[in-house]
Amino acid sequence: MEKIQKPVLNKKINAGVIKRVAITVAVVAMLFSLILIVSMLLPEAKGPGDVDLEGTTQDIGGIFVRYENQIYASVPSNGYYPIKGADVSSFRLVDDGYRNRQFGVDKNHAYCGNLVIKDFNPATAKAIGNDYFTDGKQTCYCASMSTKNEALSVISELSQRMRYGFGIGEKPQTYIYPFSRLEAGAAPYRAILKTEVVTNGTFSYYQGKLLPQTHAPGLRQIPKRYNDGDIRESELYLADGQNVYYQNTRLPLQDHADLYAIVIDAQNQENYLIDPKQGMVYVNDIAFDKQYSPYQVLSLNGDHVYHALFLSKDGIFYFDKEEKKVLRIRDNPFGSGKFKEIAPLVFSDGQQILYTQAGQSWGNNKSPGLKSESTYINRLDEPVTGPWEKVGMVGGNSGSVWKNGNTYYYFDQLGDSQLISQTIYRITDQATVDALLLPEIRTDDIRKLVRTDHMAAVKHTELVVVKTSYSSNYGWFMWVVIAIFAGVQLLLWILRKLGVNPNPFTIKDKRLKVNSVFGSAYALSDVDTVIFYIEAAARQAGYTGRFQIQTKDGKLSRKYMFATQIRLTADTKQELELYIAELQHMLNQYRINSVVN
Repeated sequence: MEKIQKPVLNKKINAGVIKRVAITVAVVAMLFSLILIVSMLLPEAKGPGDVDLEGTTQDIGGIFVRYENQIYASVPSNGYYPIKGADVSSFRLVDDGYRNRQFGVDKNHAYCGNLVIKDFNPATAKAIGNDYFTDGKQTCYCASMSTKNEALSVISELSQRMRYGFGIGEKPQTYIYPFSRLEAGAAPYRAILKTEVVTNGTFSYYQGKLLPQTHAPGLRQIPKRYNDGDIRESELYLADGQNVYYQNTRLPLQDHADLYAIVIDAQNQENYLIDPKQGMVYVNDIAFDKQYSPYQVLSLNGDHVYHALFLSKDGIFYFDKEEKKVLRIRDNPFGSGKFKEIAPLVFSDGQQILYTQAGQSWGNNKSPGLKSESTYINRLDEPVTGPWEKVGMVGGNSGSVWKNGNTYYYFDQLGDSQLISQTIYRITDQATVDALLLPEIRTDDIRKLVRTDHMAAVKHTELVVVKTSYSSNYGWFMWVVIAIFAGVQLLLWILRKLGVNPNPFTIKDKRLKVNSVFGSAYALSDVDTVIFYIEAAARQAGYTGRFQIQTKDGKLSRKYMFATQIRLTADTKQELELYIAELQHMLNQYRINSVVN
């Protein structure tokens, strides 16, 4: 049987096609990058957050201001947003309480931040507490604190930023005041507890979301314990006599009076609930492994740790913030159960001292950023000649001075965040002991004593390392930025070599055409004056050129931006003055008036 020969492809044609495709892709990528970068560099549309507020705004109350006959709402982390269609004369706060500062009404609508609440009667709107509002028929939640808008995707945000930068779209809503409507019931909603909870007896809500299967009359906030012995009410852990909740999530345990939350001082990332009856721990809504219970927290002090540590007969357990799960270390140097915390994060069993210490690892210039955070459990290896004696506190609660034999030590409570890297220091002279015990000693004084070797690092053995590693995208991101920048510069160089540098406008066939993607064309007979502006660049040193067309009927066009040449850097004032003079000379030839404002 004859073999059927496959057709031989023309390698040269294929190579040519591939080359053209590659060039097309590269050009498109560079153009997109150029458009993105330019849109980010363009001055943003002016609002009260972009100009000097002194004497230009009227404070309405709460987050709302009046600016140039329009109402604006302040959204933290995002600046000011205009409230489209808001009636300036009737706009007001529904209530002047601090937690109601984000809720406004006018004669037509109610507003949560800068967003309109549809079908909500502004005439009967009132606050009922805990960030909830009602008009007598409907009840809604409007948070008093703004949060990241999770509904806005990265692609949508980039697209909106580009359009906003070119002045053809609205400012992207990257942060919002969270809003939700509550299900109506036979009875009105009322605020309960000292957190964002309401109930109507049938339904109960936390932060605008339904609390499942709640027994409303029994709802309570679980007590929260601090390292100084203070007890407050948790804003996050709730119970109703039967169920236990972390925010809106029902936890797999029965409510009882001994439950309590804990706060690890200086560690604000996670929340912990302790069930002493079962010896269990919950981090946020995640339960520790029951087979290793009972658990015991090592300490509520957090100045020299990056992890909350929990002890068990089977090891040390901690929550890894990156992996989002509870991890185990088999070694537990506290296993004897005889260690007591004699000072924050310093433990003694009468024979040896164990203590924790924190450390961070940072990248280099090629791969910057935080690489890891570690918590160490160390054993003090200094000569010990007898019991430890506490001499006194340092600066209230900055640390304490201890004595063993004839040697003095400083046990620190300031921590790595205050640039005190070691938990324990050996004090090298009596003058330093006296200085530390002075009532007026400052944190700067303690740092200086460390820097000048009046307090020395102690000898120790590292027993356990608890480490969280962070994946860093900075390395590849920097190369992408460099590649985009180089590509854009190459493209701009090519355009300049080809003589592509369009004037901000052209005059042809008795018409003045604005050379902008969204520019207009004007009959010369309708143009009265071209007004030029030289303004300071918004995000870099230098100046930006702008112009407006004023027609003979008195109307003004929008401001169009221009530059003397295609490049990423801003022009100098002299360059713009010379370029505007050339443009004015061209306009003068067509007998069109022009001024520099």
